[in-house]
Amino acid sequence: MRVLLQVHPDISEGFLSDEVFPHLAHEDIEYELLPHTLPESRDELPEGGFVLVLGGDGTFLAGALVAVQLGIPVIGVEMGHLGFLCQQPIEKLPEVLDCIRHGRYETELRHILECTVVKEGTPARTYTAVNDVVVGKSEITRLAVVTVLIDGEVLATFKADGIIIASATGSTAYSLSAGGPLLEPTMESMVITPICAHTLYAKPYVVEGARNIGLRVEKETPDTFLSMDGRKIGPVRPGDIVSVTLHKPPLKVARLASPRFFSVLREKFGWGFEFKRENS
Repeated sequence: MRVLLQVHPDISEGFLSDEVFPHLAHEDIEYELLPHTLPESRDELPEGGFVLVLGGDGTFLAGALVAVQLGIPVIGVEMGHLGFLCQQPIEKLPEVLDCIRHGRYETELRHILECTVVKEGTPARTYTAVNDVVVGKSEITRLAVVTVLIDGEVLATFKADGIIIASATGSTAYSLSAGGPLLEPTMESMVITPICAHTLYAKPYVVEGARNIGLRVEKETPDTFLSMDGRKIGPVRPGDIVSVTLHKPPLKVARLASPRFFSVLREKFGWGFEFKRENS
């Protein structure tokens, strides 16, 4: 078996040599380190049967893009802090590798995003995002004016810092910070979340996965940019439409005996407390 390793840039070669590579050798697993800057073409990606991520959620996003292009599963080993995507602690790496080697895992399908930039009615380029697509501004003193369209029909026009389109997986990321709802990560849905809109009635909106969401910039605003998963892609001009749909096929995430989503929410957000009922 051949595993592709997506490793956080701060993880040292010494740590990999002492704590990771020996476990891979023990399981007779071949490996290749993925570059921190991913190739733009699928043809430039190495071949493998699994993507193993060592790091936090940001590293997982990079590894997931490789996995979905190759059609192979991805699993994350957590070496960060607050996160939802890497659910296996580094202490369980030998167990994770054993499960990968012998196929003892479940595959969870995550419906991520596909984004096409349309300029003057012509699709210019298509991208893939795991968490979110954002049309927004970087200049703090000006508002962007963005119309949201669903299947070509106008939903609303917002004066705002920007608009987030999040996948169900991405509902725990930027969208959540902007007041968006939490979705179970396997839902086939998208979330539209305005960022600091200049109105009392701008609420997040959940749409079914079959929809096509368009974001059209209506007014020339300096520094209005398209970004995806925190990566700035480029400027968006008046009349440009950023078209967002669910990517097909979905991302394959390998699950071991890891905590369920609701348990992760309780742990990460510190919700509630453990109530023990006394015996009567």
